[in-house]
Amino acid sequence: MLIRLPILAALVAITLLATTPAALYSQSSATSPVSGVLVNGTQRGAIPANATVLLHQFGADAGSVDTYETTTDADGAFRFDDVPPTPENGSMAVVAIYGGTRYSEVLSPSETSNPVSLTVYELTRDVGVVATTEQSIIVAGIDTATRLMAAVQLFTLENRSDTTLVPDLSAPPIIGQFSFLRFSLPADATNLDVSTDLVGGEVIPVGTGFAITAPVQPGRHQVSFTFTVPYDGDTLAWRDNTLQGAESLRLLIPDEFGNIGVGGLPAQESLTLGEITYRVWGTENLAPGAGVDLQLSGLPEPSWITKLGNPLSEARFWYGAMPIIVAVALAALLVWGVWCRPTETAA
Repeated sequence: MLIRLPILAALVAITLLATTPAALYSQSSATSPVSGVLVNGTQRGAIPANATVLLHQFGADAGSVDTYETTTDADGAFRFDDVPPTPENGSMAVVAIYGGTRYSEVLSPSETSNPVSLTVYELTRDVGVVATTEQSIIVAGIDTATRLMAAVQLFTLENRSDTTLVPDLSAPPIIGQFSFLRFSLPADATNLDVSTDLVGGEVIPVGTGFAITAPVQPGRHQVSFTFTVPYDGDTLAWRDNTLQGAESLRLLIPDEFGNIGVGGLPAQESLTLGEITYRVWGTENLAPGAGVDLQLSGLPEPSWITKLGNPLSEARFWYGAMPIIVAVALAALLVWGVWCRPTETAA
């Protein structure tokens, strides 16, 4: 009996070691369906039947993604069968393509066990469904030596309709009518850099500004862009056309740039953000295309040393300046000679 007990324990241990990996492998390789339905958020909109739905499964490793595709049935429902389990640190994204735009929702592994409901919308070409709730123009920097001003514009946009604005780029727009978002720039602006949470589309030049051709779904969105613009003397003037209108428009200039004057907007109370205090000008409830004419005065100018740059190190300075230096030196010697000449006394 003393011998059989260790043998029995060893057999149990061997059995456990042999069966545990298989059990773990079976559990890790188990698949499950992911299902859901597309809901049309537009009043009296059609049931999203025969719409393409994609399932992107992101692994724990960066860049690891598997994609599955299906279509909705007559009721707008969809189902992906035999989907491997998502890693603990991974995620899934359900993407529906409907009416010329993409609608998506990111899911954690625990959320895939229940049916997914994803809202889509009918399209519109009317850019008037999008309003600018807030527009801020911020003077971000001034290069005195080159007379260049850097500015940032921040827009909060809101589509308050139950349709998605989808630009139509296949036909030229009617004069004065566009189906995409447009933004105004000073005529001589350069170094444009645009950032937005809108997905898809392009940034294209239009007139003296640019347009964004991305679809705009119902809800709030952000657009920001930076640019540089030269100024002449100590003044800069340009027109902001407020093409989507602006329920609130603000111009902010940091105190550190000195006493810059602003025309075209009434002054408002100063604002401190972090460690920076801004002087503020602004207005409310601008209609689309109403625009404001902005005039900045008292911009810092380069000193006379800055205007000269550093010519002392340039050969062309010496070629131009040497005759002048020689003439000044000779004149100085002549004056010194006359001043120091001894006075003759009468015999």
